[in-house]
Amino acid sequence: TRHEQNYERPSGSIIQSMDGPTACLNRRARVSQELFSPAKAVMVNAQTEQVWTQAALDKVCDGHARFLAGQSGARAVLAGARLSGLDLSGRDLRDADLHGAELSGAKLDRADLRGAMLAGAVLNKASLVGARLEGADLRGAQAEGARFIAAQCTGTDFREFTEIIPGQPARLRETRLTGADLSGACLRNSRLSGATASGARLEDCDLHQARLNRTDLAGASLRGARLGGTDLGSAVLDGADLRGTETDRARLDQASQKDMQTGPDPERRSPPQTRQPDRNPDDLLQSHAAIVEGRKPLTTQTDLSGLDMTAASSQAKASLTALRALGSDLSGLDFSGAQLQGARLTGSDLRGCSFRGADLRGADLSDCLAQHADFSGANLTPLQLAGGRVLPANLSGCSLRFGDLSDADLSAAQLDGADLAYARITASAEATLTATPDQVERLLRG
Repeated sequence: TRHEQNYERPSGSIIQSMDGPTACLNRRARVSQELFSPAKAVMVNAQTEQVWTQAALDKVCDGHARFLAGQSGARAVLAGARLSGLDLSGRDLRDADLHGAELSGAKLDRADLRGAMLAGAVLNKASLVGARLEGADLRGAQAEGARFIAAQCTGTDFREFTEIIPGQPARLRETRLTGADLSGACLRNSRLSGATASGARLEDCDLHQARLNRTDLAGASLRGARLGGTDLGSAVLDGADLRGTETDRARLDQASQKDMQTGPDPERRSPPQTRQPDRNPDDLLQSHAAIVEGRKPLTTQTDLSGLDMTAASSQAKASLTALRALGSDLSGLDFSGAQLQGARLTGSDLRGCSFRGADLRGADLSDCLAQHADFSGANLTPLQLAGGRVLPANLSGCSLRFGDLSDADLSAAQLDGADLAYARITASAEATLTATPDQVERLLRG
Protein backbone atom coordinates (compact mmCIF):
# COMPACT_ATOMS: atom_id res chain seq x y z
CA THR A 1 0.00 0.00 0.00
CA ARG A 2 0.98 3.63 -0.31
CA HIS A 3 1.23 3.88 3.45
CA GLU A 4 3.76 1.03 3.52
CA GLN A 5 6.04 2.76 1.01
CA ASN A 6 5.82 6.49 1.59
CA TYR A 7 5.35 8.90 4.46
CA GLU A 8 4.02 12.42 4.02
CA ARG A 9 6.01 14.96 5.99
CA PRO A 10 4.90 18.32 7.37
CA SER A 11 6.94 20.12 4.72
CA GLY A 12 5.00 18.41 1.96
CA SER A 13 7.89 16.10 1.16
CA ILE A 14 7.66 12.33 0.98
CA ILE A 15 10.04 9.79 2.45
CA GLN A 16 10.36 6.84 0.09
CA SER A 17 12.06 3.52 0.82
CA MET A 18 15.25 2.93 -1.16
CA ASP A 19 14.38 -0.72 -1.65
CA GLY A 20 10.69 -0.48 -2.48
CA PRO A 21 7.75 -2.27 -0.93
CA THR A 22 9.50 -5.64 -0.68
CA ALA A 23 11.86 -4.23 1.95
CA CYS A 24 9.10 -3.00 4.27
CA LEU A 25 9.57 -3.94 7.90
CA ASN A 26 7.55 -6.77 9.37
CA ARG A 27 6.16 -4.21 11.73
CA ARG A 28 4.41 -2.38 8.91
CA ALA A 29 2.96 -5.62 7.64
CA ARG A 30 1.56 -6.37 11.10
CA VAL A 31 -0.14 -3.04 11.58
CA SER A 32 -3.33 -2.71 9.58
CA GLN A 33 -3.64 -0.06 6.92
CA GLU A 34 -6.47 1.47 8.89
CA LEU A 35 -4.03 2.75 11.50
CA PHE A 36 -2.34 4.87 8.86
CA SER A 37 -5.51 6.27 7.33
CA PRO A 38 -6.25 9.88 8.31
CA ALA A 39 -9.92 9.16 7.71
CA LYS A 40 -10.07 6.32 10.23
CA ALA A 41 -7.44 7.18 12.86
CA VAL A 42 -8.03 9.82 15.49
CA MET A 43 -5.24 12.20 14.54
CA VAL A 44 -3.35 14.60 16.76
CA ASN A 45 -2.71 17.93 15.08
CA ALA A 46 1.06 17.61 15.41
CA GLN A 47 1.94 19.05 12.03
CA THR A 48 1.63 22.64 13.15
CA GLU A 49 4.10 25.14 14.51
CA GLN A 50 2.75 24.78 18.04
CA VAL A 51 5.31 24.13 20.76
CA TRP A 52 4.19 21.16 22.77
CA THR A 53 3.99 21.23 26.55
CA GLN A 54 4.80 18.25 28.74
CA ALA A 55 1.18 18.10 29.91
CA ALA A 56 -0.15 17.96 26.35
CA LEU A 57 2.35 15.27 25.40
CA ASP A 58 1.48 13.21 28.48
CA LYS A 59 -2.19 13.33 27.49
CA VAL A 60 -1.40 11.98 24.01
CA CYS A 61 0.82 9.23 25.48
CA ASP A 62 -1.94 8.21 27.91
CA GLY A 63 -4.37 8.01 25.01
CA HIS A 64 -1.94 5.88 23.05
CA ALA A 65 -1.58 3.50 25.99
CA ARG A 66 -5.38 3.07 26.05
CA PHE A 67 -5.36 2.57 22.29
CA LEU A 68 -2.79 -0.24 22.61
CA ALA A 69 -4.92 -1.82 25.31
CA GLY A 70 -7.94 -1.83 23.00
CA GLN A 71 -9.72 0.82 25.01
CA SER A 72 -11.11 4.21 23.99
CA GLY A 73 -7.81 5.93 23.31
CA ALA A 74 -6.22 7.23 20.12
CA ARG A 75 -3.05 6.22 18.35
CA ALA A 76 -0.28 8.78 18.90
CA VAL A 77 0.34 10.55 15.62
CA LEU A 78 3.04 13.09 16.38
CA ALA A 79 4.49 13.54 12.91
CA GLY A 80 6.52 16.73 12.78
CA ALA A 81 5.73 17.62 16.39
CA ARG A 82 8.14 19.94 18.18
CA LEU A 83 9.01 17.90 21.27
CA SER A 84 12.56 19.06 22.01
CA GLY A 85 13.60 18.58 25.62
CA LEU A 86 10.39 16.84 26.66
CA ASP A 87 10.23 13.63 28.67
CA LEU A 88 8.99 10.36 27.15
CA SER A 89 10.95 8.12 29.52
CA GLY A 90 9.36 4.72 30.05
CA ARG A 91 6.43 5.49 27.77
CA ASP A 92 4.80 2.74 25.69
CA LEU A 93 4.86 4.16 22.18
CA ARG A 94 4.75 0.99 20.15
CA ASP A 95 3.73 1.70 16.54
CA ALA A 96 3.43 5.42 17.24
CA ASP A 97 3.96 7.85 14.37
CA LEU A 98 6.84 10.22 15.18
CA HIS A 99 8.25 10.64 11.71
CA GLY A 100 9.85 14.01 11.20
CA ALA A 101 9.35 14.90 14.86
CA GLU A 102 11.77 17.32 16.52
CA LEU A 103 13.10 15.44 19.56
CA SER A 104 16.47 17.08 20.15
CA GLY A 105 17.47 16.75 23.78
CA ALA A 106 14.34 14.73 24.58
CA LYS A 107 14.39 11.98 27.19
CA LEU A 108 13.29 8.60 25.86
CA ASP A 109 15.14 6.37 28.32
CA ARG A 110 13.50 2.92 28.56
CA ALA A 111 10.74 4.02 26.18
CA ASP A 112 9.09 1.24 24.20
CA LEU A 113 9.30 2.34 20.56
CA ARG A 114 8.99 -1.06 18.94
CA GLY A 115 7.66 -0.66 15.41
CA ALA A 116 7.46 3.12 15.77
CA MET A 117 7.89 5.41 12.77
CA LEU A 118 10.80 7.78 13.42
CA ALA A 119 11.93 8.26 9.84
CA GLY A 120 13.40 11.72 9.41
CA ALA A 121 13.07 12.50 13.11
CA VAL A 122 15.60 14.82 14.74
CA LEU A 123 17.09 13.17 17.82
CA ASN A 124 20.27 15.17 18.25
CA LYS A 125 21.58 14.76 21.83
CA ALA A 126 18.44 12.87 22.82
CA SER A 127 18.73 10.16 25.47
CA LEU A 128 17.43 6.70 24.57
CA VAL A 129 19.26 4.65 27.21
CA GLY A 130 17.69 1.21 27.39
CA ALA A 131 15.01 2.12 24.86
CA ARG A 132 13.32 -0.62 22.86
CA LEU A 133 13.50 0.08 19.14
CA GLU A 134 13.06 -3.36 17.64
CA GLY A 135 11.63 -3.04 14.14
CA ALA A 136 11.45 0.75 14.36
CA ASP A 137 11.95 2.92 11.28
CA LEU A 138 14.73 5.48 11.80
CA ARG A 139 15.61 5.99 8.14
CA GLY A 140 17.16 9.38 7.65
CA ALA A 141 16.97 10.24 11.35
CA GLN A 142 19.36 12.89 12.65
CA ALA A 143 20.76 11.55 15.93
CA GLU A 144 24.13 13.25 16.35
CA GLY A 145 25.41 12.98 19.89
CA ALA A 146 22.38 10.90 20.93
CA ARG A 147 22.70 8.23 23.64
CA PHE A 148 21.48 4.78 22.62
CA ILE A 149 23.34 2.98 25.42
CA ALA A 150 21.97 -0.56 25.88
CA ALA A 151 19.14 0.15 23.45
CA GLN A 152 17.44 -2.83 21.84
CA CYS A 153 17.62 -2.27 18.09
CA THR A 154 17.13 -5.72 16.61
CA GLY A 155 15.92 -5.30 13.04
CA THR A 156 15.87 -1.50 13.29
CA ASP A 157 16.16 0.37 10.00
CA PHE A 158 18.76 3.17 10.04
CA ARG A 159 19.26 3.37 6.26
CA GLU A 160 19.07 6.45 4.09
CA PHE A 161 15.91 7.36 2.20
CA THR A 162 14.99 9.37 -0.85
CA GLU A 163 13.21 12.58 0.07
CA ILE A 164 10.85 13.86 -2.62
CA ILE A 165 9.61 17.44 -2.42
CA PRO A 166 7.06 18.41 -5.06
CA GLY A 167 8.67 20.55 -7.72
CA GLN A 168 12.21 19.75 -6.57
CA PRO A 169 14.74 17.06 -7.52
CA ALA A 170 14.75 13.92 -5.37
CA ARG A 171 17.30 14.14 -2.56
CA LEU A 172 19.09 11.28 -0.78
CA ARG A 173 18.96 11.85 2.95
CA GLU A 174 21.27 9.79 5.14
CA THR A 175 20.92 8.80 8.76
CA ARG A 176 23.38 10.70 10.92
CA LEU A 177 24.77 9.13 14.09
CA THR A 178 27.92 11.23 14.28
CA GLY A 179 29.28 11.15 17.83
CA ALA A 180 26.36 9.07 19.06
CA ASP A 181 26.88 6.63 21.93
CA LEU A 182 25.51 3.18 21.09
CA SER A 183 27.61 1.33 23.66
CA GLY A 184 26.07 -2.03 24.44
CA ALA A 185 23.23 -1.58 21.99
CA CYS A 186 21.82 -4.74 20.45
CA LEU A 187 21.90 -4.15 16.70
CA ARG A 188 21.34 -7.71 15.55
CA ASN A 189 19.93 -7.84 12.01
CA SER A 190 19.71 -4.04 11.94
CA ARG A 191 20.31 -2.05 8.77
CA LEU A 192 22.68 0.91 8.84
CA SER A 193 23.72 0.87 5.19
CA GLY A 194 24.93 4.29 4.11
CA ALA A 195 24.58 5.86 7.55
CA THR A 196 27.12 8.37 8.87
CA ALA A 197 28.43 7.29 12.29
CA SER A 198 31.87 8.84 12.35
CA GLY A 199 33.23 9.18 15.87
CA ALA A 200 30.38 7.10 17.26
CA ARG A 201 30.79 4.64 20.13
CA LEU A 202 29.63 1.12 19.38
CA GLU A 203 31.63 -0.57 22.11
CA ASP A 204 30.32 -3.95 23.26
CA CYS A 205 27.55 -3.77 20.67
CA ASP A 206 25.94 -6.92 19.37
CA LEU A 207 26.31 -6.52 15.60
CA HIS A 208 25.47 -10.09 14.64
CA GLN A 209 24.19 -10.15 11.04
CA ALA A 210 23.95 -6.35 11.00
CA ARG A 211 24.35 -4.52 7.69
CA LEU A 212 26.83 -1.67 7.87
CA ASN A 213 27.90 -1.68 4.24
CA ARG A 214 28.85 1.79 3.01
CA THR A 215 28.53 3.10 6.57
CA ASP A 216 30.93 5.88 7.56
CA LEU A 217 32.59 4.67 10.79
CA ALA A 218 35.71 6.81 10.55
CA GLY A 219 37.18 7.27 14.02
CA ALA A 220 34.41 5.20 15.61
CA SER A 221 35.07 2.83 18.50
CA LEU A 222 33.81 -0.73 18.12
CA ARG A 223 35.94 -2.17 20.91
CA GLY A 224 34.57 -5.43 22.18
CA ALA A 225 31.72 -5.46 19.66
CA ARG A 226 30.40 -8.89 18.77
CA LEU A 227 30.73 -9.49 15.06
CA GLY A 228 29.25 -12.49 13.31
CA GLY A 229 28.12 -12.31 9.71
CA THR A 230 28.36 -8.52 10.02
CA ASP A 231 28.49 -6.77 6.65
CA LEU A 232 31.08 -3.98 6.66
CA GLY A 233 31.64 -4.09 2.92
CA SER A 234 32.71 -0.73 1.46
CA ALA A 235 32.44 0.84 4.92
CA VAL A 236 34.78 3.65 5.95
CA LEU A 237 36.79 2.37 8.92
CA ASP A 238 39.67 4.84 8.76
CA GLY A 239 40.99 5.38 12.27
CA ALA A 240 38.32 3.14 13.76
CA ASP A 241 39.14 1.10 16.85
CA LEU A 242 38.16 -2.55 16.52
CA ARG A 243 40.38 -3.95 19.24
CA GLY A 244 38.82 -6.86 21.04
CA THR A 245 36.61 -7.78 18.10
CA GLU A 246 36.87 -10.83 15.89
CA THR A 247 37.16 -9.15 12.51
CA ASP A 248 37.53 -12.50 10.77
CA ARG A 249 33.82 -13.06 11.44
CA ALA A 250 32.81 -9.95 9.49
CA ARG A 251 32.76 -9.09 5.83
CA LEU A 252 35.23 -6.30 5.07
CA ASP A 253 35.29 -6.38 1.26
CA GLN A 254 36.50 -3.07 -0.16
CA ALA A 255 36.25 -1.39 3.24
CA SER A 256 38.61 1.54 3.78
CA GLN A 257 40.82 0.53 6.72
CA LYS A 258 43.51 3.20 6.93
CA ASP A 259 44.90 3.39 10.49
CA MET A 260 42.22 0.97 11.72
CA GLN A 261 43.18 -0.64 15.04
CA THR A 262 42.68 -4.37 15.58
CA GLY A 263 44.04 -7.07 17.89
CA PRO A 264 43.59 -7.68 21.62
CA ASP A 265 42.07 -5.00 23.81
CA PRO A 266 44.24 -4.42 26.88
CA GLU A 267 41.26 -3.06 28.83
CA ARG A 268 38.86 -5.92 28.14
CA ARG A 269 38.84 -9.58 28.97
CA SER A 270 39.56 -11.56 25.85
CA PRO A 271 37.28 -14.42 24.78
CA PRO A 272 38.74 -17.89 25.46
CA GLN A 273 41.10 -19.38 22.92
CA THR A 274 39.28 -22.32 21.39
CA ARG A 275 39.81 -25.01 18.79
CA GLN A 276 37.47 -26.67 16.32
CA PRO A 277 35.90 -29.93 17.54
CA ASP A 278 36.86 -33.15 15.80
CA ARG A 279 33.17 -34.05 15.54
CA ASN A 280 30.06 -32.20 14.48
CA PRO A 281 29.04 -29.90 17.39
CA ASP A 282 25.46 -31.15 17.23
CA ASP A 283 26.65 -34.75 17.52
CA LEU A 284 28.59 -33.89 20.66
CA LEU A 285 25.63 -32.18 22.31
CA GLN A 286 23.21 -34.90 21.27
CA SER A 287 25.56 -37.53 22.65
CA HIS A 288 25.50 -35.79 26.03
CA ALA A 289 21.70 -35.46 25.91
CA ALA A 290 21.40 -39.18 25.16
CA ILE A 291 23.41 -39.99 28.31
CA VAL A 292 21.31 -37.64 30.43
CA GLU A 293 18.08 -39.16 29.14
CA GLY A 294 19.33 -42.71 29.65
CA ARG A 295 19.34 -43.55 25.96
CA LYS A 296 23.09 -44.13 26.00
CA PRO A 297 25.24 -45.77 28.69
CA LEU A 298 27.55 -43.55 30.71
CA THR A 299 30.93 -44.77 29.50
CA THR A 300 32.79 -41.51 29.00
CA GLN A 301 31.64 -38.01 29.86
CA THR A 302 31.25 -35.59 26.98
CA ASP A 303 33.72 -32.78 27.56
CA LEU A 304 33.35 -29.68 25.39
CA SER A 305 36.02 -27.67 27.18
CA GLY A 306 38.07 -25.41 24.94
CA LEU A 307 35.93 -26.07 21.86
CA ASP A 308 34.35 -23.67 19.40
CA MET A 309 30.72 -24.82 19.41
CA THR A 310 29.21 -21.83 17.60
CA ALA A 311 28.22 -23.94 14.59
CA ALA A 312 25.75 -25.96 16.70
CA SER A 313 22.05 -25.67 15.97
CA SER A 314 19.39 -24.66 18.51
CA GLN A 315 19.57 -26.50 21.83
CA ALA A 316 16.18 -25.25 22.99
CA LYS A 317 14.69 -27.60 25.62
CA ALA A 318 17.70 -29.93 25.31
CA SER A 319 18.67 -32.23 28.19
CA LEU A 320 22.15 -30.96 29.04
CA THR A 321 22.32 -31.51 32.78
CA ALA A 322 25.91 -31.47 34.11
CA LEU A 323 27.28 -30.33 30.75
CA ARG A 324 31.01 -29.67 30.95
CA ALA A 325 32.27 -26.85 28.72
CA LEU A 326 35.03 -24.86 30.41
CA GLY A 327 36.60 -22.08 28.37
CA SER A 328 34.42 -22.88 25.36
CA ASP A 329 32.87 -20.64 22.73
CA LEU A 330 29.10 -21.06 22.97
CA SER A 331 28.29 -17.51 21.88
CA GLY A 332 24.98 -16.95 20.15
CA LEU A 333 23.57 -20.42 20.86
CA ASP A 334 19.96 -20.97 21.84
CA PHE A 335 19.59 -22.81 25.17
CA SER A 336 16.08 -21.52 25.88
CA GLY A 337 14.18 -23.91 28.10
CA ALA A 338 17.17 -26.26 28.30
CA GLN A 339 17.97 -28.45 31.29
CA LEU A 340 21.39 -27.21 32.43
CA GLN A 341 21.34 -28.06 36.12
CA GLY A 342 24.86 -28.32 37.48
CA ALA A 343 26.42 -27.36 34.13
CA ARG A 344 30.08 -26.32 34.27
CA LEU A 345 30.61 -23.41 31.88
CA THR A 346 33.38 -21.60 33.73
CA GLY A 347 35.24 -19.03 31.62
CA SER A 348 33.19 -19.66 28.50
CA ASP A 349 31.98 -17.16 25.91
CA LEU A 350 28.20 -16.92 26.32
CA ARG A 351 27.69 -13.58 24.58
CA GLY A 352 24.35 -13.34 22.84
CA CYS A 353 23.17 -16.72 24.15
CA SER A 354 19.55 -17.33 25.00
CA PHE A 355 18.92 -19.05 28.33
CA ARG A 356 15.32 -17.90 28.38
CA GLY A 357 13.38 -20.10 30.79
CA ALA A 358 16.35 -22.46 31.19
CA ASP A 359 16.96 -24.50 34.32
CA LEU A 360 20.40 -23.41 35.54
CA ARG A 361 20.12 -24.51 39.13
CA GLY A 362 23.60 -24.97 40.56
CA ALA A 363 25.26 -24.08 37.26
CA ASP A 364 28.77 -22.60 37.30
CA LEU A 365 29.00 -19.55 35.03
CA SER A 366 31.85 -17.92 36.90
CA ASP A 367 34.17 -15.70 34.86
CA CYS A 368 32.02 -16.10 31.75
CA LEU A 369 31.50 -13.42 29.12
CA ALA A 370 27.71 -13.17 28.95
CA GLN A 371 27.07 -9.71 27.51
CA HIS A 372 23.72 -9.52 25.73
CA ALA A 373 22.76 -12.97 27.02
CA ASP A 374 19.07 -13.54 27.72
CA PHE A 375 18.39 -15.10 31.13
CA SER A 376 14.77 -13.96 31.32
CA GLY A 377 12.71 -16.41 33.32
CA ALA A 378 15.73 -18.60 34.01
CA ASN A 379 16.05 -20.59 37.23
CA LEU A 380 19.40 -19.81 38.88
CA THR A 381 18.54 -21.05 42.35
CA PRO A 382 20.57 -23.64 44.30
CA LEU A 383 20.52 -27.29 43.22
CA GLN A 384 19.48 -29.72 45.92
CA LEU A 385 21.90 -32.66 46.13
CA ALA A 386 21.81 -35.97 47.97
CA GLY A 387 22.45 -35.87 51.68
CA GLY A 388 20.86 -32.46 52.07
CA ARG A 389 23.73 -30.71 50.29
CA VAL A 390 23.06 -27.55 48.29
CA LEU A 391 24.93 -26.29 45.22
CA PRO A 392 24.27 -22.60 44.49
CA ALA A 393 24.49 -21.14 41.02
CA ASN A 394 27.83 -19.39 40.60
CA LEU A 395 27.96 -16.15 38.62
CA SER A 396 31.07 -14.76 40.30
CA GLY A 397 33.13 -12.62 37.95
CA CYS A 398 30.59 -13.12 35.17
CA SER A 399 29.99 -10.20 32.82
CA LEU A 400 26.23 -9.84 32.46
CA ARG A 401 26.40 -6.35 30.98
CA PHE A 402 23.51 -5.51 28.65
CA GLY A 403 21.90 -8.88 29.39
CA ASP A 404 18.29 -9.64 30.27
CA LEU A 405 17.49 -10.88 33.78
CA SER A 406 13.76 -10.17 33.62
CA ASP A 407 11.76 -12.55 35.82
CA ALA A 408 14.84 -14.67 36.51
CA ASP A 409 15.16 -16.31 39.92
CA LEU A 410 18.62 -15.57 41.31
CA SER A 411 17.93 -16.57 44.90
CA ALA A 412 21.24 -17.34 46.67
CA ALA A 413 23.19 -17.04 43.41
CA GLN A 414 26.83 -16.10 43.95
CA LEU A 415 27.49 -12.73 42.31
CA ASP A 416 30.87 -11.71 43.73
CA GLY A 417 32.53 -9.44 41.18
CA ALA A 418 29.76 -9.93 38.61
CA ASP A 419 29.13 -7.02 36.23
CA LEU A 420 25.42 -6.20 36.00
CA ALA A 421 25.70 -2.80 34.32
CA TYR A 422 22.75 -2.03 32.04
CA ALA A 423 21.24 -5.47 32.50
CA ARG A 424 17.45 -5.45 32.20
CA ILE A 425 15.65 -6.62 35.30
CA THR A 426 12.14 -6.74 36.69
CA ALA A 427 11.19 -6.02 40.29
CA SER A 428 10.53 -9.70 40.96
CA ALA A 429 14.00 -10.67 39.73
CA GLU A 430 15.74 -7.86 41.60
CA ALA A 431 14.07 -9.01 44.81
CA THR A 432 16.02 -12.28 44.54
CA LEU A 433 19.41 -10.60 44.04
CA THR A 434 22.14 -10.61 46.63
CA ALA A 435 24.34 -7.89 45.21
CA THR A 436 26.20 -4.76 46.29
CA PRO A 437 24.86 -1.24 45.76
CA ASP A 438 27.55 -0.66 43.13
CA GLN A 439 26.43 -3.74 41.18
CA VAL A 440 22.78 -2.69 41.04
CA GLU A 441 23.39 1.02 40.47
CA ARG A 442 23.13 0.83 36.65
CA LEU A 443 20.49 -1.86 36.26
CA LEU A 444 17.76 -1.10 33.74
CA ARG A 445 14.62 -1.56 35.78
CA GLY A 446 11.11 -2.08 34.53
